[in-house]
Amino acid sequence: MKKLFLLCVIALVGFVNAQEKEAPAAGFKGAWWAMGTVNFSNTEEHDLDEKVSHFKIMPIVGTFVSPTVTVGLGAGYESVKVGDADAVDGFIVMPLARKYWGVANNLYIFGQAAVPMSFSDDVNTFGFQLSPGIDYFLSGHFTIEASLGLLGYSNTNPDVGDSYGKFDIGVNTGDLSVGLKYVF
Repeated sequence: MKKLFLLCVIALVGFVNAQEKEAPAAGFKGAWWAMGTVNFSNTEEHDLDEKVSHFKIMPIVGTFVSPTVTVGLGAGYESVKVGDADAVDGFIVMPLARKYWGVANNLYIFGQAAVPMSFSDDVNTFGFQLSPGIDYFLSGHFTIEASLGLLGYSNTNPDVGDSYGKFDIGVNTGDLSVGLKYVF
């Protein structure tokens, strides 16, 4: 946890001192990018007093609308299992926007705003997320990135029972997302 806190402090200091630079392969408006993310978490929900397993795989495509701002759309699959119950499988769609700041050669931090929406036979969920991230250009076209959930709200509407909302703030290792991106 101390290492994670230190990483966040370093990212914040870099954010404050960052100079706006263009990404190497995206130094012009209109460049496109594609990536895929995989998330897995196995946590214990204190509200439910049960373990919750969550798996998500999502390809994302986006475009630079300016040298440092992108918009994108992700679509994928997710599975949530609570305790011994059967897993609930669903389709997820997530529009997003990002703002990049250059920190050093090939190293960028970004802020992302996203609106994830999940649809399944038993439950529908929508929300809003703000998250910081780090993007490192391995070459002129390939990057590796990582982001952490920081601030979010989700509203869950099950077919049976009442809908409920959940507000999250903070860094949780279960919200870590790692991806490989191609800029073209």
